[in-house]
Amino acid sequence: MKSIKSAITIIALVATAFSCGVTGAESITVKMESVREDSVEHLFQPPLYIYGGAQLTEGLPELQSVTGLEIHEPLHARLSFRDSPAAPIVIVGLDNDGQDIAFVIADSTVQPQRLQLARGFFKRLRSQDEVLRAELTVPPVGQAPEFKIELYIERIENSRWDCVHHRNLELRLGEAEIGGQRYAIALMRDPSFGTYFLPDDSLSVDSSEFPNHRFLIDRNGNGVFLVLPSGRQTEELEKEMFGVKEPFLINDQLYKLADVSAMGDWLVIERSHQETALAVGFEMPNVTVTRLDGSTIDLTALRGKPVVINWWHTACSPCIAEIPELNKLVEKYEGRDVEFLAIANNEMAELPPFLKRHPFSYDIVLGNSEAMRVLGQAYPRHVIVNSKGKVVLDLGGGSSGIVGQIDAVIGSLLVSEL
Repeated sequence: MKSIKSAITIIALVATAFSCGVTGAESITVKMESVREDSVEHLFQPPLYIYGGAQLTEGLPELQSVTGLEIHEPLHARLSFRDSPAAPIVIVGLDNDGQDIAFVIADSTVQPQRLQLARGFFKRLRSQDEVLRAELTVPPVGQAPEFKIELYIERIENSRWDCVHHRNLELRLGEAEIGGQRYAIALMRDPSFGTYFLPDDSLSVDSSEFPNHRFLIDRNGNGVFLVLPSGRQTEELEKEMFGVKEPFLINDQLYKLADVSAMGDWLVIERSHQETALAVGFEMPNVTVTRLDGSTIDLTALRGKPVVINWWHTACSPCIAEIPELNKLVEKYEGRDVEFLAIANNEMAELPPFLKRHPFSYDIVLGNSEAMRVLGQAYPRHVIVNSKGKVVLDLGGGSSGIVGQIDAVIGSLLVSEL
């Protein structure tokens, strides 16, 4: 398997690029090179495939004949891009010999373009479906530059859900020197956009509206970008894919993307003072909880020792099923300097009768709207915070092996903090 650095070296020899310069003490400008995504699939774990799509609809009568060729049983799909008035129309049908034929009208000012179709299995969406594949270059329109996409035309017999899926053919790779070390980085765009930056001051909007604009950095230097963290990590450096708004951590210092060019050929990294949501490697956001006697406590008051948090609800069956095993954890670490805290998203009156039926050895406290904002609406959720207040584990409950993972992390923290 090639490493990220070797891939960058090869590209640099061809393109004489991947340099980075510092424009200020806390501002880093990075040049990015375009590469075909399928040429660097080995750099992503698991492989990185992000799709957009449009449903095929009934054919338009005026498009039954294109450049002198008759298209039988024509269907079409309109591909729209949120930052560009470009809306290519893909036309799919049969020629006189019953063979698949496809055209695209990418721009109203030019003639329809015939697509070169290839057959293959759509392994990335439905492993058993045979589909047609083609590549398309979308011309520049307005502020959106020219960009390339790969089409997967899926026609299922007697189905209303025939689709034209598309994904990016290109992403951007580069290197940045941050805190005296060099890191390989990557930049990808959402397939529903033609540009790498988002409209309307994208770096200050909610990234959840644009989930597939992504910035990646090989923080642990292992030569692979971790695309989908499992939630079971215990190392701060394991998360390597971020939204364009989301800050990232390097050697205990927060950084952010300050700017990205439309073509993605350069970006700017700066230090960040932004508060982060609950995430491994970052400081645990403070939450005020209420004890059963009515007193309150801030989570920050528990600094100095590991804190094991269970976010739960009395009506959550997986939460109830876990309680006996969680009680064994408390028993195992009795007398050790570790806090077990069960934050219930309940009303006070609901807890005493429940705890009579299901004794729970964690310290039981009540959450509030602030706790829900930080911990979410899914139960159970297990979070471990180290003695310095940083999140070292965050995972959902309800499956086998979870208590063992919690146990392992607690043990490693107590050993490291002796």
